[in-house]
Amino acid sequence: MRLILMALTVLASVQTSAQTPPAFEVASVKPSQPDRPGSASLDAAHFICTGMTLRSLIWSVYRMPPWRVSGGPSWLDTEGWDVSATLPPGMPANRAELMPKADLMVQTLLADRFKLSVHREIKDQPVYELVVAKGGSKLRPASDEKFIPKVGRGRLELRHVSMAMFVSYLYYPPPHQQPGMADRPVLDKTGLDGFFDITLDWAEAGPSLFTALEEQLGLKLEPRKTPIEFLVIDNVEKPAAN
Repeated sequence: MRLILMALTVLASVQTSAQTPPAFEVASVKPSQPDRPGSASLDAAHFICTGMTLRSLIWSVYRMPPWRVSGGPSWLDTEGWDVSATLPPGMPANRAELMPKADLMVQTLLADRFKLSVHREIKDQPVYELVVAKGGSKLRPASDEKFIPKVGRGRLELRHVSMAMFVSYLYYPPPHQQPGMADRPVLDKTGLDGFFDITLDWAEAGPSLFTALEEQLGLKLEPRKTPIEFLVIDNVEKPAAN
């Protein structure tokens, strides 16, 4: 009987742990100053982001490019937010282990502060698959651990970016699409792990995006049609003041 009670106690503890979403110890969420550039940093103790739109936060922590996050009010794309959060003790220092845990904590934060709820849908979609070209990758490993995006017309400068995040910058759906960008969504099929510093230049009067990718980065776009999972926003609200 004692062994049975002990087993039931352990089972209840496991179930409670599974039902409790991971969360930050403390977190502050505030509106950003207008036109503040977006940036984010993460270590084993802190998650800090500044000037990030809520849609950017959503797709980054759900590991979905922006075109696969649909629904929600217009302010998701126009209003920036500053988040400063403390992680619980005992977090791994290795980023590959830390980031999935931090993603779940930010998801919990968004559900708590922004009342965010989402669901997933599958749709057939014409896409490009990004693959390594025959000559091999020309990507440079990231020089530090701070993600910094700079986006201009015909130019991308991305610091500490994964391939999964990089492809999200190659296509924006109308009306935000820029001249010369990919005309359909892009999926990462490079098989390249880790983080990179990427500078990519293309223009309508100069090299096309296809040519620039192959010549400057050793990557190639291939057209496909495939079922794609979308993240649909069911509800979201602006948070109350801290």
